[in-house]
Amino acid sequence: GAAGDAPMRFAVLDCEDAVKWDGHAIALSRLLSRAGERWEHFRCWNDERPAVVDLPTYAGLVVTGSHHGCNDAHAWIRNLRAFLRHVVEEHPRVRILATCFGHQLLAQALGGAAGPNPGGAFVLRREWLECEDAMLRRDDFRAAAAMFPPASAASEGLRRIRVIESHGDCVTSLPPGATLLASSSTAAVEAFAIGDVALAWQGHPELSAAAIERKILRFVKSRLSAEEREAAVASWSVGGRDDALLLVAMARGFLRGGTCDGDNAEVVTTHYERADEIFRGNVSSSASAGTIRVAADASVDDAATTGFDPATSLADAAEATFLKVSDAVRADVDAVSAEFRHLAAMNQSAGARYAAIGRQVGDAHVFADKVRKVQETGIAPQLARLEEIEASVGSLENVANALDARCAELERRFARVVNGEVGDA
Repeated sequence: GAAGDAPMRFAVLDCEDAVKWDGHAIALSRLLSRAGERWEHFRCWNDERPAVVDLPTYAGLVVTGSHHGCNDAHAWIRNLRAFLRHVVEEHPRVRILATCFGHQLLAQALGGAAGPNPGGAFVLRREWLECEDAMLRRDDFRAAAAMFPPASAASEGLRRIRVIESHGDCVTSLPPGATLLASSSTAAVEAFAIGDVALAWQGHPELSAAAIERKILRFVKSRLSAEEREAAVASWSVGGRDDALLLVAMARGFLRGGTCDGDNAEVVTTHYERADEIFRGNVSSSASAGTIRVAADASVDDAATTGFDPATSLADAAEATFLKVSDAVRADVDAVSAEFRHLAAMNQSAGARYAAIGRQVGDAHVFADKVRKVQETGIAPQLARLEEIEASVGSLENVANALDARCAELERRFARVVNGEVGDA
């Protein structure tokens, strides 16, 4: 069809490789998508990102949280940071929504700073955010607040909102040109914006208290005392509801140009509940990566109920099966790759030794040739050294033969892995 008929294209930039979060990209697409859109999944932790040449075709990118730290020395983190900077600088029509780890990485990418929380404490609780005037003036925030008035609206208007947070790092300084949207007692930069291009926040409005307890609380015993864990549960168990749905509605509006047109409280709530089923682990996702499709001919409510185009279910199932098999053999492939790298290093070292010995042999032969020409006597030590060098060459040839045999064995093993013949057989 015509370019105007092409579905809006979005991508989830997945920064979380922990097994317990498997399927969270699908959950985020359910949370944020509308009918007829194309949502894609890139495993950034595997150094996957949208092709730069395709960026003009995207309407928005969603950068997820992660158990990794924004300052961890992983190549994929450095590469994603550079990619985000490129998107903002060169493709300002592509909107970026970033949460938690993504929030921190985006700030760094644009010249801000992020690091450990003040005092080094890990934050896990429902937090009060103090909204700046810039937040209150945003069309997407005001439209979302009309659907889901803040819990404190009766007494404090729209100035204070509550959201669950889980983080060991935070943004410590804003990027140049960024606008502060909200702060809290534990993070001076809870949310910020870069014009109409980027919206980032530290909290997790996508996660319910039940999801937090299932996926995070039980895994932070080493970072929180028993009393702190009890206080965390109390923070989201008492005092009424929080403002997660307000921020979800705001995110949906931001990704589509800053308008919440087409959404209402019922639609947003249904999307949230469908995503929460995956976050809590009550249903399995239909795919682990690739393209996430929403029925093009469905209404928004239908998309929220059914989730995906039934016509793609077999393809999604096949893709999921392939990815699980791929994960099963990935350890073997990595092991073989490591051995190949080690073998290459050994071959390189052997080559250097060959070259050195070759130079010595050449020098020795020149010397012996001169000796033979003048028929000098007393050359026994030099000839003995020549024999020693030639013996070393023979020994090194044996090492090279052993390396060649090992290489052949690794090639056979790699072929078995690629052909799915996993195991010791």
